[in-house]
Amino acid sequence: GDVRGWGDFLTAMQNVLADQRPKQGAGIRFLTEGITSPTVGRQIGLIPQAFPQAKLHHWDAVPQDGARAAGTAGTAPIYHFDKADVVVTLDADFLTCGPASVRYSRDFADRRRAGIGAGHTPAPQAPMNRLYAIESTPTLTGAKADHRLALRASEIEAAARALSSGASGTFSNANAATFLAAVAKDLQAHGGRSLVIAGDYQPPAVHQLAHALNQSLGNIG
Repeated sequence: GDVRGWGDFLTAMQNVLADQRPKQGAGIRFLTEGITSPTVGRQIGLIPQAFPQAKLHHWDAVPQDGARAAGTAGTAPIYHFDKADVVVTLDADFLTCGPASVRYSRDFADRRRAGIGAGHTPAPQAPMNRLYAIESTPTLTGAKADHRLALRASEIEAAARALSSGASGTFSNANAATFLAAVAKDLQAHGGRSLVIAGDYQPPAVHQLAHALNQSLGNIG
């Protein structure tokens, strides 16, 4: 078929919306992913004013299983990187993936500078944050990590269990056991000031372990 320009799309949409105004939008459905942007949230919030009968639907196809496993079905965690001294990822590329990646990148980058605390405000005693990336595929988040552990995708859950309970596992990387022990020690030393993040494509068990770790460390809330 023909490839048409953005102007053609806007014209077509304006015609559709004009037809729907007398019906108050009864024939319109809006489908979005999870929204973390305040600006987009306010814009979406204006839709019911213009089209009271329109329906709004939110759906995140990927994170649902993880959220459900963590006991928070229908929601996704919001991470406060500006408050975290230590961050551990479990195959999570938070700097480039997900609707909040721009905000997360900003908060994370601010904490890469010593003397910057929560809320992007000067805090002379605030240390630079530390990032541990445990991943099966090279990512931009892993490239930014202070310490990176490469594992097979099938070993991420075992790594999460090692961090959670000290359980031993068989890993393809000979340095894994030493690496994970050091990470677990660092997390314990930063209770309430750390984050453990499971990637969107990780199975429910890994999300559940990450949630349990954050809970036991006092990072939630």
